[in-house]
Amino acid sequence: MEAKEWVAREVARVRTDSLAEGREEGLSIGRRDGMTLALAILSDIPKLIAANKGHEEIITTLVAKYNIDQEQAESYYEQVMALRA
Repeated sequence: MEAKEWVAREVARVRTDSLAEGREEGLSIGRRDGMTLALAILSDIPKLIAANKGHEEIITTLVAKYNIDQEQAESYYEQVMALRA
Protein backbone atom coordinates (compact mmCIF):
# COMPACT_ATOMS: atom_id res chain seq x y z
CA MET A 1 0.00 0.00 0.00
CA GLU A 2 1.33 3.37 -0.95
CA ALA A 3 1.74 6.15 1.58
CA LYS A 4 -0.97 8.31 -0.08
CA GLU A 5 -3.45 5.45 0.03
CA TRP A 6 -2.63 4.71 3.67
CA VAL A 7 -3.07 8.38 4.62
CA ALA A 8 -6.41 8.55 2.77
CA ARG A 9 -7.66 5.45 4.61
CA GLU A 10 -6.50 6.78 7.98
CA VAL A 11 -8.20 10.13 7.35
CA ALA A 12 -11.43 8.32 6.42
CA ARG A 13 -11.21 6.11 9.53
CA VAL A 14 -10.58 9.07 11.83
CA ARG A 15 -13.43 11.00 10.23
CA THR A 16 -15.81 8.05 10.72
CA ASP A 17 -14.70 7.59 14.33
CA SER A 18 -15.12 11.31 14.99
CA LEU A 19 -18.63 11.30 13.55
CA ALA A 20 -19.60 8.35 15.75
CA GLU A 21 -18.16 10.03 18.85
CA GLY A 22 -19.92 13.29 17.99
CA ARG A 23 -23.21 11.50 17.48
CA GLU A 24 -22.94 9.78 20.87
CA GLU A 25 -22.00 13.03 22.57
CA GLY A 26 -24.96 14.78 20.95
CA LEU A 27 -27.33 12.04 22.08
CA SER A 28 -25.95 12.25 25.60
CA ILE A 29 -26.45 16.02 25.68
CA GLY A 30 -29.97 15.60 24.31
CA ARG A 31 -30.87 13.05 26.98
CA ARG A 32 -29.48 15.28 29.72
CA ASP A 33 -31.32 18.35 28.41
CA GLY A 34 -34.52 16.33 28.12
CA MET A 35 -34.26 15.17 31.72
CA THR A 36 -33.58 18.72 32.89
CA LEU A 37 -36.64 19.97 31.02
CA ALA A 38 -38.84 17.18 32.38
CA LEU A 39 -37.74 17.86 35.95
CA ALA A 40 -38.42 21.58 35.55
CA ILE A 41 -41.91 20.91 34.19
CA LEU A 42 -42.70 18.35 36.87
CA SER A 43 -41.59 20.74 39.61
CA ASP A 44 -43.62 23.65 38.18
CA ILE A 45 -46.95 21.83 38.10
CA PRO A 46 -47.35 21.56 41.90
CA LYS A 47 -46.44 25.25 42.18
CA LEU A 48 -49.16 26.13 39.68
CA ILE A 49 -51.64 23.94 41.56
CA ALA A 50 -50.68 25.67 44.83
CA ALA A 51 -51.32 29.01 43.11
CA ASN A 52 -54.91 27.82 42.50
CA LYS A 53 -54.47 27.52 38.74
CA GLY A 54 -57.00 25.31 37.00
CA HIS A 55 -56.24 22.39 34.71
CA GLU A 56 -56.61 24.36 31.48
CA GLU A 57 -54.53 27.27 32.77
CA ILE A 58 -51.77 24.89 33.87
CA ILE A 59 -51.71 23.20 30.46
CA THR A 60 -51.67 26.57 28.67
CA THR A 61 -48.84 27.79 30.90
CA LEU A 62 -46.74 24.67 30.29
CA VAL A 63 -47.25 24.85 26.52
CA ALA A 64 -46.22 28.52 26.41
CA LYS A 65 -43.37 28.40 28.92
CA TYR A 66 -41.69 25.20 27.77
CA ASN A 67 -42.61 25.19 24.08
CA ILE A 68 -44.19 21.74 24.28
CA ASP A 69 -47.40 20.57 22.66
CA GLN A 70 -50.67 20.14 24.53
CA GLU A 71 -50.39 16.35 24.54
CA GLN A 72 -47.00 16.52 26.28
CA ALA A 73 -48.32 19.03 28.80
CA GLU A 74 -51.29 16.77 29.54
CA SER A 75 -48.95 13.82 30.04
CA TYR A 76 -46.82 15.71 32.56
CA TYR A 77 -49.94 16.95 34.34
CA GLU A 78 -51.35 13.42 34.58
CA GLN A 79 -48.04 12.12 35.98
CA VAL A 80 -48.06 14.72 38.74
CA MET A 81 -51.71 14.14 39.54
CA ALA A 82 -51.13 10.37 39.76
CA LEU A 83 -48.36 10.97 42.29
CA ARG A 84 -50.62 13.23 44.33
CA ALA A 85 -53.44 10.65 44.52
